[in-house]
Amino acid sequence: MRIDLDLNLLKTLIVLTEKQNLNKAGVVLGLTESAVSKQLNRLREQLNDDLFVRMSGKFEPTDYTVSILPKIKMALTDIEETVVPSIFEPSKYVEPIHIALPDLVMEKFGIGFYERLLMAFPNAPITIHSWGDDTETKIIAGDVNLGIHLFNPDRSMSIYQQKLSDDKLVIAVAKQHGHCTWDDVKDWPFIKQRAIGWNEQKFQFIYHLHNKGIDLNYSHDIDTASFALKLMQRQKVANVLPHLLLSEDLIQVEGSEFVSYDTIWATNTRLTDRKSPLYQYLHRLFFELIS
Repeated sequence: MRIDLDLNLLKTLIVLTEKQNLNKAGVVLGLTESAVSKQLNRLREQLNDDLFVRMSGKFEPTDYTVSILPKIKMALTDIEETVVPSIFEPSKYVEPIHIALPDLVMEKFGIGFYERLLMAFPNAPITIHSWGDDTETKIIAGDVNLGIHLFNPDRSMSIYQQKLSDDKLVIAVAKQHGHCTWDDVKDWPFIKQRAIGWNEQKFQFIYHLHNKGIDLNYSHDIDTASFALKLMQRQKVANVLPHLLLSEDLIQVEGSEFVSYDTIWATNTRLTDRKSPLYQYLHRLFFELIS
């Protein structure tokens, strides 16, 4: 038989059993003596038992109340543990953690982020992956806990994107080539950085430049970030890079600010994991690193 019970009434039952007095129970519950009495009457009707008998000025629980009380306490405890988030302790987390980073992010922040992860999660296996063609699929499947990339409005709705930082795509060169202005660099050869997941932003940036009457000379077609950055050090070549990822060896070209393009960095996780303590901790850890 199904009985519809107000959980607050069960809490009243527990407190009244302990205090054996309507007024004292009301103090604990934040209710008036009259309100506690009304709750008791409702509970008596629903459970079809007196529940308490007044003896010598005290409310003594009936045998029925004594018999059901342990199960009620256990049930309410289980419910509270279910609906109240537990404190997340990364030092006690033991499940594998998988992080996906684009190559350029790996170059600038990979080591620092990895070291922070090792310190925060000493008992968890940690794997850092390069963002690849199948990364979005792995995020949706829950095989990648956190991915870092530029915000993409066309990304799958099954992926939750949370803002990390505003940024700009800028024209950059190696600092060692000396003081360079836009007039110097606009005719330099440029690197076409073939990084997975950047295409949407690149096309928008190229269209943005085209509207300003600028067509860059893409002479170097390169896949890996490390190779592109080394080439920038060795030759007078320019690159379009997120400003946040510029190392101490790279600078934004003076006078090229007018071609900068606004963008946003975001963490990516499975939509159903957006409120998980693990994801929220990982997001905060990377946010602190880049802030």
